[in-house]
Order: sequence, then C-alpha cells, then structure tokens
Amino acid sequence: MTNKRYQEIEDIDASTYAGRAANACRVKARGILGDDLLNFALMDFVAFMMLNTKFMDRGIFITEDNKEEAYIKVIETGDDSLINDLERYINLQDKILVLDGKKREFETVIHQLQGLDDYNDVDAVNTIVRDYLRK
Repeated sequence: MTNKRYQEIEDIDASTYAGRAANACRVKARGILGDDLLNFALMDFVAFMMLNTKFMDRGIFITEDNKEEAYIKVIETGDDSLINDLERYINLQDKILVLDGKKREFETVIHQLQGLDDYNDVDAVNTIVRDYLRK
C-alpha cells in the first residue's frame, strides 16, 4: 500500500489536470517575473522609496490620483536635480507597474482555475491557461 501524500498547488489538488496546469502556470510566472525581478533590483526599489521620501520632504505627495499635478509641481520648481529625480522616479514606477501587471495576470489565471467545478475538465482548464502559457 502506497502512502501517497496529498498535495496542493495554489489551493488546487495537485493530482488533477487543473493542479498540473496551475503548476505549469506557476513555473511560467516564476520565469516571467524572475527575469523582470533580476532587472529590477532591490536597490531600484530602495531608490524609488528614497525618491518618494525626497518629494514628500518637499511637500510633494505623488499618488495615482494626483500624479499629473505633482509632476507639474516638480517641473515648475525649475530645480534640474529635482526634475531629474522625477524622471528617475517615473521610470522606476513604470517598472514596478509592469511587474505588478504580470503578477496580477498570474493571479487571475490561478483564480479562474480555482473556480472550476471540475478540476479534470481538460477543455475548461486549457481554455483558461492556453494564452498564459504561450507567453
């Protein structure tokens, strides 16, 4: 008698077709995000936070809702150093948003797999993961 241990992948029974698909998506996500994370070093994130703090120290609070006004406020200072910092801040923020988008895409695929009534429904699983795995 084999003592087979029950395993889950992303809260899906690993022995099911959906479980195997979730694992394939997880491996794919690690590859996609891994490459991007290698290009976005921890120091980039630290630099982003330091720039954000620098702007806050100057009374400039950049949010998603006010970013255009905040950018204009920085430009209107005429301070070349601060303007260069803003350019760097925007570039780093763009990289963060790309990573976040890729992470959300993976999470959406997994959520759809988790919502299946039948984890062994090959057609339903393939419909969910096909485009993601082709990237």
